[in-house]
Amino acid sequence: MVDVCSFKALRFNTEITGCPDAVLTPPYDVIDAEARERLGASGPFNMTHLMLPKAQGGRNAYDTAAALLKQWRESGALVCDDTPGIYLLRQKFLDDTGMMRIRKVFFALIRIPEADEKSILGHERTFDKPVEDRLMLTRAVKANLEPIFVMYSDPDQTLTTDLFRVMDAEAPLFAARTSDGVVQELWRSDYPDALQAHLKDQVLYIADGHHRFKTACTYRDEQRAAAGDTGFTGKAYDFVLAGFVAFEDPGLCIFPTHRYLPADFTFGDDELLEKLKPWFDCDRLADEDAPEKALALNPGACRFVLYAGKKKAWLLTLKEDKREALVGTDRHAAWRDLDVAVLHRGIFSHILHLPDSVPYGYGQHAEAVIKEVDEGKASVAFLLRATLSRQVRACAEAFEPMPQKTTFYFPKLPSGAVLNPLE
Repeated sequence: MVDVCSFKALRFNTEITGCPDAVLTPPYDVIDAEARERLGASGPFNMTHLMLPKAQGGRNAYDTAAALLKQWRESGALVCDDTPGIYLLRQKFLDDTGMMRIRKVFFALIRIPEADEKSILGHERTFDKPVEDRLMLTRAVKANLEPIFVMYSDPDQTLTTDLFRVMDAEAPLFAARTSDGVVQELWRSDYPDALQAHLKDQVLYIADGHHRFKTACTYRDEQRAAAGDTGFTGKAYDFVLAGFVAFEDPGLCIFPTHRYLPADFTFGDDELLEKLKPWFDCDRLADEDAPEKALALNPGACRFVLYAGKKKAWLLTLKEDKREALVGTDRHAAWRDLDVAVLHRGIFSHILHLPDSVPYGYGQHAEAVIKEVDEGKASVAFLLRATLSRQVRACAEAFEPMPQKTTFYFPKLPSGAVLNPLE
């Protein structure tokens, strides 16, 4: 059963920190070294100083973050609310077609499920190194610094309508524009009675934050062992901070993640096409045909755009009777249905025999990936359609981890809107 609780959030005091534009950030795992430096330099209260800390003053990075969090709380830069509540976020952003979208999120705590419960399902494989990093940070700061991002069902939008009514009646606690161009507005609300009743019998699906969720489970187990607890006691570590978005929210967007191959990839255009033709219909695109437009045709078919530079592009449409021979039958049908599975296992491994060590490049925007090829930084690019939320759900229910970088939910949930203290 899903248990969702209100909580007393730690929130930044803008009278001390100033404009929250320089405080809120994307999640830690999409911030590279260059972005870490840029965001950190934007202000002394930027969330990167906690999420991606650096060793200072003889302390290691994790202890530095703990000392900084303590300092911010003592100075009043971070203040804990007096009474528990839930927190409502409205995100305004441009999608990958340039259309303005609005997504609504609520923040609350979820009881971390026991090992035999299947109330929260993920679609990504987790790895030990990032979990150990987040675990060491959690041990030090004793807080959920960032939420996990989960999806729930609300087909008739009844819960969503009731939850977010406050947005039309009150001014937000803050409004910020984050570095990804998203306008973020936050409200606080009392916990509505309908919330637990709506969610208790559902399964929640992780969109982002698989490593954060695994970290919370591991931290819970450690704390239980240390306290001698044998099961749920209702202590702070039994819960994890989450942002909830309805599957039916019109602002729930997944961007495609395109792939490109290194510049020293050696197949010529003709040779590459000859290898692909037994498996795909290969149609040359006219110069004026936008790749995105070609991919949108016949949405039921598996298709890619192959871009080889100098405006040379082909629409590759899988011959459906070849799917089984191309991707095998050892994985669940939900996994075999993924375009990215056909690309990696089918094209890269089965047809081209590329080794696992190939350093693929990735990008969400077709124009940027095409530019990599045109400038000679990559040899060819494969442009994909976005994965669908129903496919995420199907793979999660089949316990089939998706290939790496299959989904890119946009926008990310901002780090720093609310924090959850664990003591």
